[in-house]
Amino acid sequence: MRKYIFILYTILIQGTAFACEACKKQRSPFNGIAHGRGPESDWDYLIVACMIAVTLYVLFATLKCLFRPLEKNRAHIKYTFIEPDPYGN
Repeated sequence: MRKYIFILYTILIQGTAFACEACKKQRSPFNGIAHGRGPESDWDYLIVACMIAVTLYVLFATLKCLFRPLEKNRAHIKYTFIEPDPYGN
């Protein structure tokens, strides 16, 4: 468990600690995190916010369908390749 915490710490914290000098001089909320010129207008923030919202929704929907599939119909195509449970479940 400590190994995973260390890896997560290294990725999240240490990656932002070593930004190049040009990145540290940015005047944006992404100061020291993003590489490059940074956002050029307010539309860039809106686009990024929309992309984050879509990504989070897709992640949520994928995990929901993965862990709680609602298809119970025995005639569904997935049952053509899923073997029946030998214990009757």
